Amino acid sequence: MRKSKIKVLIIVFGFLFFNCFSQTTVLLSYDAYLKNVLENNPISKRADNIKQYGELQYKASKGNFDPFVSGTYENKNFNGSNYYSILNSGLKVPLFTAQNLKVGYEYGVGQNINPEQYTSSYGLPYVGLEVGLLQGMFIDYRRADLLKSKEYINYYSAEKNIQLNNLLYESSLQYFDWLFSLKQLALNNYFMDLAKLRLIGIESLANVGERAAMDTVEAAILYQSRLLDFQSAKIEIQKQNNELAMYNWQTNAPSANELYQPLDSLDLYFEKAKNGIIKQLYQDSTSNPVIDKYNSFQKVLGIDARLKKEMIKPKLNVNYNLLSYNPNSFSPVYTQNNYKWGVDLSFPLLLRRSRNEYKMAKVNFQSNSFELANKTNELDFKLNTLKQTIAILSEQLQNAERSVKYNRLLVEAEKLKFNNGESSLFILNARENKWLESELKFAEYKYKFIKTSISIVYLKGTLNYQL
Repeated sequence: MRKSKIKVLIIVFGFLFFNCFSQTTVLLSYDAYLKNVLENNPISKRADNIKQYGELQYKASKGNFDPFVSGTYENKNFNGSNYYSILNSGLKVPLFTAQNLKVGYEYGVGQNINPEQYTSSYGLPYVGLEVGLLQGMFIDYRRADLLKSKEYINYYSAEKNIQLNNLLYESSLQYFDWLFSLKQLALNNYFMDLAKLRLIGIESLANVGERAAMDTVEAAILYQSRLLDFQSAKIEIQKQNNELAMYNWQTNAPSANELYQPLDSLDLYFEKAKNGIIKQLYQDSTSNPVIDKYNSFQKVLGIDARLKKEMIKPKLNVNYNLLSYNPNSFSPVYTQNNYKWGVDLSFPLLLRRSRNEYKMAKVNFQSNSFELANKTNELDFKLNTLKQTIAILSEQLQNAERSVKYNRLLVEAEKLKFNNGESSLFILNARENKWLESELKFAEYKYKFIKTSISIVYLKGTLNYQL
């Protein structure tokens, strides 16, 4: 049993060892990271498909106006005689309005053919027109489908930008979470080294009797505390590194064996955000894609309301065909004396369906307009909140910077007093702890300032996340 446990431990430590040393270090900048996200992340590729879907839907709706050919042929032979041979063929060309242009050919011969279907051996060519005079005169289903699908191109383009905006925003926040963790790691590492050097120095002095033995214990406790903080920061870095890899796809998949190192620092991006924040806040920009999506859908609902209103009218369709008759030649001749026409009229008495469908369409139109107004106000208020946050953060950054400066001066003064025997190690450690806290707080405010700048870009919806 004991041997099996030892084998398990060897396997676990071997796996951890292999993972640690099989990682490759990759230098990564923010711009290169965003480029990888846009080019390789599957969410980005899915967003491209959404736009393509809208374009294909528009092309499909154009098919409502494609010409189409139809034809039927019937023949009956019984007891050696041809009862009838009937052929009907035609070409119908839909026009953009509620009309159809027709060209056709009828042929009917036989001993027992219905006189209505009988033609000469030449057959009966015709040209004609179908016209909707009431319902469908101004808009019909196929025109509405085309107009709506045209607006859906903008709708799906806005949806694509919404998804890209969300992806870039989340991936940007993850990048700066990672940079902030690296900053915390660097600060903890620096102060851990200070504690280690002090421990070594005090141990040397204690060995020659110039420091009390308890000072070495005090210094060792501080070093152990610093070491634990440093190790906790390393765990956080590994976590942030893995979460960063989830966004930073390389062609087909993210790599779990890459250890990222930044080309720039949190401090540099803070300076970039500080220099560009005024431009982001007050420059005119295109509307947020969320608003574009609502506007496009509002137009779609407007077209649908027009169509439902049109459907309240009676149906009055007129069909007129010019017939050709020239038995001695295969060259059609059309005259005003040879024609066929008809009228189709229908009208529901109560109009319950058409009237209520129109009312439903108006309700949908109004509901979307309310949602649009609410979303516009929501984005405006959120943007104003961020403007106020930026102003407060600017003051906090100034105060935090002064706090770092003052705490550093106090530590330097306390060191002189300690070296001269006028202070204790406990007080020096306390001063240093305050200095570390002020450095971490200063880095946190820089991190918040960058996140707020990114949030402003997100609310504006410009997709311009480069700092």
